[in-house]
Amino acid sequence: MQSDLSTAGTHKVPVDVPAPAAVSGQAEAFLARLGVAASDVQYPAPHRRLERWKYTPVQGILTAPLRHAEAEALPEGVPANPVPGLDAYCLVLVNGSVDLAASVLPVVEGLTLSFSTAVETQSEDWFSSVHAKIAPTGVRIDVAANVVVDRPLLVHEVFSGVDAAAFCSFQVDVARNAQLDLMHWVTSEGTSSGFASGSWQIRVGENAGLGMDCVQRDADGMHRLTYVDVDQAASSRFRIHTATISGGWVRNDLKIALNGKGADAVLHGAFLPVAQERVDNHTTVDHRAAHCTSSELYRGVLHDASSGVFNGKVFVRPDAQLTNAYQQSNNILASEKATMNAKPELEIYADDVQCSHGCTIGQLDADAMFYCQARGLDADQARALLVQAFIADVVHGLGHAELREEVMHLLAKRHGWQTES
Repeated sequence: MQSDLSTAGTHKVPVDVPAPAAVSGQAEAFLARLGVAASDVQYPAPHRRLERWKYTPVQGILTAPLRHAEAEALPEGVPANPVPGLDAYCLVLVNGSVDLAASVLPVVEGLTLSFSTAVETQSEDWFSSVHAKIAPTGVRIDVAANVVVDRPLLVHEVFSGVDAAAFCSFQVDVARNAQLDLMHWVTSEGTSSGFASGSWQIRVGENAGLGMDCVQRDADGMHRLTYVDVDQAASSRFRIHTATISGGWVRNDLKIALNGKGADAVLHGAFLPVAQERVDNHTTVDHRAAHCTSSELYRGVLHDASSGVFNGKVFVRPDAQLTNAYQQSNNILASEKATMNAKPELEIYADDVQCSHGCTIGQLDADAMFYCQARGLDADQARALLVQAFIADVVHGLGHAELREEVMHLLAKRHGWQTES
C-alpha cells in the first residue's frame, strides 16, 4: 500500500467539507435555540457529503424545536438501579444533572467521584464541539493506583421531557494496576423526545483494567449521540460491550488509542432495531505501540424498515509491530425493507502484523429455520431462537450475570420471544 508516511498515523477523517446552505441554516437555528453562537462551534455541520455522516441523517435533530432539558428528580416508577439483583454502586443523572438523593455513592478508599463543569472533552467534529460548549454537568471518576473496586459502578442516565436537549460529560481515570467495572445504562420514558449527548474521556493506566457495559433503552422519539474516547497505557485492558435495546436514533462513536506496549481492547455490540429506528456504530481502534491486541464483534438484527450503520477502522501505525487485530460485523435483515450499511476498514503501516476484518449481511439461514421447524417449533419460535443464538456471543460478554439476564429479558419482552419459566 502506497501512502505518505509523513502523515501516516494521524487517522484524520476529513471534517471540513462545507455543508450545503440548507444544512448550515438548520445548524445555526439549532445552536440559536440552545443559546450558542455559530462562531463558537468548530467544523461545519454534519451532512451526507462527509463520509462519517453519509448514512446517518441529522435533520431530525437540527430541525427539532429543542430547548435545554430541565433538571428533575428521578421520575416515579423509574428505578435508580435498573438491573434487578445487581449489587452495585449507583450514580443517577436526570436530564444531565446529578440526582444525589437517588444515587448510592461508593465509600471506597481510592475511588473518588466528583462533579464539576471542568471535565475534559474532545472536539473532533461539529456535534462534539457543540457538546463541549454546552455540557453543564461534568462527572469525574478516579480510581487510585492498585485499587480494585469491590463492586461495579452503575451510571444511570435518565431522560425525561419533550423536545428537550441534555448534555453530560464524564472523565474516567483508572490508575496503574487498578481495576473498575463500569456500567452505563440510559433510560428515556416512552413519551420523551429530543436529543441527548454524552461524552466519555477515559484513561486506563499501566497494567490497569476497565470493563464497560453500555445498555441503551430509549424512547422512539429520542436521538442519542455518545462519544467514548479511550487512552490505554502499556499492558492495560479495556472492554466495552454495547447493547442497544431501543431508540429512535442512536449513534455510538468510539475511539480507542492503544498507546503502550501490550495493551488489549475488546469492542462488542448488539442492536435489534424495529419500525424506523436507526442505530449507528462508528469505531476507530488506533494501534500506536507494539505487541497490542484488539478484537471487535458487532452483530445486528434489523426488523421492519429500520436501518443500521457499522463503520469500523483499525489503524496500525509504523511502530506498532506484532499487532494482532480482529474486526467483524455480522448482520441479519429480518425484513425486506430493512437496510444495513457496513464498512470495516484496515489501514496498516507496519509489516509484521496479524490483522483481519470481515462483514456479512443476509437473512436468517433457511436450512436452520427448516431444522428448527422440523423439530416442532413454529416459524416465529424458530426465528426467535436463531436471533437469540446470533446475538449470544455479544450478550454473554456482558460483565455480570444479572446484567445479561436483564438485557435478554428486555429484548424478549420487546420482540415477543418466549423465555424460560
